[in-house]
Amino acid sequence: MSTKTTQVALYSIYVEQSAVVLYLDNGLDDRRGRFLSSQADYQMAYEFALQLASQKGLTLINQVAETGN
Repeated sequence: MSTKTTQVALYSIYVEQSAVVLYLDNGLDDRRGRFLSSQADYQMAYEFALQLASQKGLTLINQVAETGN
């Protein structure tokens, strides 16, 4: 039996005062705004955040793309 574990990246979506923000969840609890969702699939998280930002008339800030992940 293998003791090897697979680490899954989680992408978290928050709504701040003037933007929807997509983060690569690294366990930090100092995020501002209201937590909405976490997804293991980047594309699903991105599309959800993009659609939400569009519906709310807010800017999407993609922190994942800015860090190169």
